[in-house]
Amino acid sequence: MPSPAPRTLLIIGAAVVAVLAAALVPLFTGADDGPPAPQTAPAAVPGWRLVWGDEFTGGGLDRAKWNLRNNEGRDMDLGCNVDNPKNTLVGDGNLTLRALREQATCSSQTRQYTQSYLDTIGKASWTYGRFEIRAKSPNEPGTSQGLWPAFWLRPDDSGNGEIDVTELPGGRDWYDKSTAAIFWDYTPVKEDVRIGLPGGGYPGDGFHTYVTEWEAGSLKWYIDDKLVWTRDRSTTPWFDKAFTKPYNLRLNFQVGGWLGSPDAQTTFPADFVVDYVRVYQR
Repeated sequence: MPSPAPRTLLIIGAAVVAVLAAALVPLFTGADDGPPAPQTAPAAVPGWRLVWGDEFTGGGLDRAKWNLRNNEGRDMDLGCNVDNPKNTLVGDGNLTLRALREQATCSSQTRQYTQSYLDTIGKASWTYGRFEIRAKSPNEPGTSQGLWPAFWLRPDDSGNGEIDVTELPGGRDWYDKSTAAIFWDYTPVKEDVRIGLPGGGYPGDGFHTYVTEWEAGSLKWYIDDKLVWTRDRSTTPWFDKAFTKPYNLRLNFQVGGWLGSPDAQTTFPADFVVDYVRVYQR
């Protein structure tokens, strides 16, 4: 077969270069005109089955799963719980609970902060299960006094009992730890502990996973897959009185409270960012 003419070789070479360039553009520019990658399904947890969850992949809060409190001023903090898109945002696969320094009126009181409070009252509750959240705290050592995000459970009957999967208060003495707690009554019957991250760092340096496994006779807390605390009938005489009935979820970000109020260095807006909430049962 005769060899191709130089001009033919030049045309073929240019075509090959064009094809390669088109293929390499997305690698160097991040451009991708194709469909978005599918969301990753929740990982299986050996011995548990997923029964409820929110991956926050929609365009807004799923009101079939969550209640969002509005016009509520509680006596244990300084903010107004409001149903406002400025304070509760869903996007990029995350839920953001945002605390703002702004004046608002709620429960016939004028307050200087707005905040977000979600619950599942009347929508979902469980007796026993594995309760998991992956979240990033807003708190830094010098700019987070008075900021207090949390993921916790309360009984459907509004009676005695509380399970705190994680509380993440700010301030110099608190920002680098997760608080795990159980309550029979708020005063004085409670047990709690402040726990540093097993792998080092602090809850505001990125996303971390917080889990409570609640079974008949025991409660276990995990941070980033490491067991960090256990309560049972031997540690807690009132265990069966508190933890043998249905509980609902609470997910909120309050300003102020028992650990103090914001100071001049506290930074607003402050964002508590949640990747997912999942509930498993045996």
